[in-house]
Amino acid sequence: MKLRKDGKAYDGSDATIFALGQLWEEVTAIEYSTTQEHQKNYSLGNYAATSWSMGKVDHTGSITLMMNQAVALENACKGNLLSIKPFPINVTFVNEYNQIVNDTILAKFQSQGREVNTEMGLSKQYELFVLNVEYNSGGMI
Repeated sequence: MKLRKDGKAYDGSDATIFALGQLWEEVTAIEYSTTQEHQKNYSLGNYAATSWSMGKVDHTGSITLMMNQAVALENACKGNLLSIKPFPINVTFVNEYNQIVNDTILAKFQSQGREVNTEMGLSKQYELFVLNVEYNSGGMI
């Protein structure tokens, strides 16, 4: 599994994904990040910024599932992944300092579809509508 958090890639061989009451073993990649608006503030008579402020926080994410996992989810929600209400996704992995990191993503599926090709092990990347990310939250494992 490929794990990318705020642009940093980690070895996903020891990563686990827990969501909707079960361990998701058919995840090949998950990516999520957080950004916040920043603004320079200018005063009369100054060409350079005299202060700064921060604004809205935005979260984005995606998850790549093997078709076995996707079809099981579709079966549970009568074929419509988009109808699943926001749910926590717990991502647990070991970072480069051998520390256990547990992030909790509150999200729902924003896309649904298929990608069929000649490769073995069909998978599909799904865009997530991410409401919140708690980094290293210590939630469920």
